[in-house]
Amino acid sequence: MQNPLSHTLSYYKMFVKRWTWVIALGMVICGGVTYIVSMLTPPVYQASAVIYLDLGSSNTSVNDNVNASLAALPTYALLITNPAVLTPVTQKHQGLTLRQLTSMISVKPQTSTQLIELDVTSSNPQEAMQLANDVSQYFAQYADRQFANGVKVIPALLPIEPVRPRPLRDAGIGALVGLGLALALIFLFEWIDDRLASPEEVQEITGLDTLAIIPELSRKERNKNIAEVPTLAEGCHTLCASLIAAQAIRPFKLVMITSALAGEGKSTIAVNVASFLAMAGKRVLLVDADLRYPVLDRYFQLDNQKGLSSALPEMWAQIEPELDGQPTDIPTLRVLTAGALPSNPAELLQSPLAQQLFNHFEQASQFDYVVFDTPPLLPVADAQILASYIPATVLVIDASKTPRKFLLRAKRALDRTRTTVIGVVLNKSRWPESSDIRHYLSGLRQPGTDTRLTVPPHTPREDSSNITIPNIPSENGARDPDITISVPRVQNARGDRS
Repeated sequence: MQNPLSHTLSYYKMFVKRWTWVIALGMVICGGVTYIVSMLTPPVYQASAVIYLDLGSSNTSVNDNVNASLAALPTYALLITNPAVLTPVTQKHQGLTLRQLTSMISVKPQTSTQLIELDVTSSNPQEAMQLANDVSQYFAQYADRQFANGVKVIPALLPIEPVRPRPLRDAGIGALVGLGLALALIFLFEWIDDRLASPEEVQEITGLDTLAIIPELSRKERNKNIAEVPTLAEGCHTLCASLIAAQAIRPFKLVMITSALAGEGKSTIAVNVASFLAMAGKRVLLVDADLRYPVLDRYFQLDNQKGLSSALPEMWAQIEPELDGQPTDIPTLRVLTAGALPSNPAELLQSPLAQQLFNHFEQASQFDYVVFDTPPLLPVADAQILASYIPATVLVIDASKTPRKFLLRAKRALDRTRTTVIGVVLNKSRWPESSDIRHYLSGLRQPGTDTRLTVPPHTPREDSSNITIPNIPSENGARDPDITISVPRVQNARGDRS
């Protein structure tokens, strides 16, 4: 069982890898655009004059003079922008209006001092200096007329460097803004779309190997024979090869096919893997262990009066022959349907006879594999109960829609059971890896190459039939694609071909 903390760390590591390019791109774009705009913006210069207040007299102490100046400082700062002070300045500078001059002026009283800073900005440095000195001088004259003499002016100097724009500083600010926007977009995308991004991400999140990648089929491909869809056939071959290799390392007979959520294609994968194992010469029993929404009886057009549910409340030994399932058109594949739907599936699966029933499947010498099509893990507890009886599990993931958080929950649910998760099957994949597989297989079908694709070990003959897995809706209304398999007919007890 893997440490949940390692899953969390892997998730955040994957998160950083996935979105680093967005952060870098946002910072580069915003910072670069801001830098270019700053370079193209006309420079603005600032000239600063300083006004010193000394409102005391020779008859008062220095402390009283300072206190009087500090008390009057806000009042004098407001008077600097009075029209009575600024109007004479506009008359001196033709074409300059009172509103324009007011917008160019910034008055900053210096806290705890007797100083007022007068800043004037302009695109012309000479004009900025001249206006700063004129305004301060006219203010000193105005103050002398209205109040006692106590205003002294430190004239402004000619500014050399513009105060704005500053391209490097502005680019840095733009980069920070880009970082903020990128993070906001990332969290928005993560909140809206929590889907998986790549097979590597699946492995990083779950710590499991990818057994097979099944590309998403087009509408045209869904209606074809499986031998005519190389990507699907090769995906099934790969999955079967992975199961056989896993069994060689750690022997098992019972294997369950499940998924985190409904509609991810687990039933179709279960039918495919059972069919391909059987066509590879293995003796396979396919069990419909979904006692809530069974589908295998409709897939294979079988009788569903008795099945797995019938063996749980009764003495299974009394119906042991029925546990071998019903024959199909594939000679070495039999199917045990779910049977009548019980009202309490979870309680039934936990009944005292359940362990004996699964021991019977384990000891059944007439089968090499017993494949269980189980319910999804998260909506109900049935699959987790079944995982306590079945030693091996294959987790099917819909690569087009399964959220990461649900995948993590499913993996943690399986970690709490005795089953060993062999790996995952990425179904309905739209990732680049699927395109690579499709491209490689299409290359094998080019002129001058061998275009034969052997799906079963038997070649179709006139005494063969097609199994078409119908488009049966799952419990959430989702539909898996139709699949047609050519298999030889099997003679029944009367010698008729079925």
